[in-house]
Amino acid sequence: MHILNKGLSPLLVILLASGLIACSSKSEPKNAKETTQDVAQVFKVGSDITFPPFEYMENNKPEGFDIDLMNGILKKGNINTNFIDTRFTNLISGLESGKFDAVISGMYITPERLMRVDMIPYFKSTESVIVLSDSTYIPKVRDDLCGKTIATQKGSLFPDQLNQISKESCITKGKKAITVREFDTSPQAVQAILAKAADAQYDDTSVARNTVKKLNQKVKITSTEPFFPFIGGIVVRKGDTVTYNHIEDGLQKMKQSGEYSSLIKKYDLIAPTDEEIKVFMDHIKDKK
Repeated sequence: MHILNKGLSPLLVILLASGLIACSSKSEPKNAKETTQDVAQVFKVGSDITFPPFEYMENNKPEGFDIDLMNGILKKGNINTNFIDTRFTNLISGLESGKFDAVISGMYITPERLMRVDMIPYFKSTESVIVLSDSTYIPKVRDDLCGKTIATQKGSLFPDQLNQISKESCITKGKKAITVREFDTSPQAVQAILAKAADAQYDDTSVARNTVKKLNQKVKITSTEPFFPFIGGIVVRKGDTVTYNHIEDGLQKMKQSGEYSSLIKKYDLIAPTDEEIKVFMDHIKDKK
């Protein structure tokens, strides 16, 4: 259950200003300018805009699935969106400190994150391994990563997953450990492969497919194992039910109108079913 904070959430201020929530109080704000529509109807969204197809910069503008989805959700309430490009490692702390009103950045839902924030499920995926197209190294399953240098994104779950694979599939079997190289962004991890500073890259499957297309087949996906299937979520502050319910309501409206399905198809992503979301969230909550 989500419990409303004692203070007004940023979205509550937005909704009050836009007339979406009725208020019986007759008191005037201390500074009327702070509640005008021009100020209140800008919703700050944190996102690491280096993660195509979820979010990326094109012609100096944020583009991608997450960008289109969040714009569509908030448009339902006539709210403008200001995306703030922030590295992945700082997104949740930025949300907690009030820098953002919400976060959308292809972020996995985990028990640890749900201890700090609330998350609204909206896509599913898994991970893939990328190598140079002319590489003689063709990793397919976990054991194939042993003894290799694997590039991945810092702050994501990928380093922990690789270390888990290294422990369970390599070290316990007497094989060499995986050397995990962490980079601030996914594109930087890709560059490590191109520069032959890493044997392979470990990334979200949707992002990996996008990388292959973007680099004109200079790299390829070789893995055949799904590794760690997951569901991703839009992130709001813990207990901020106004923001949570507004975003969830907007998401449901986009699903009903067919806009969500169109975006899933456009960006070649996978939509979880209601049953998959329920099973996944029940499983996650059992681990909290």
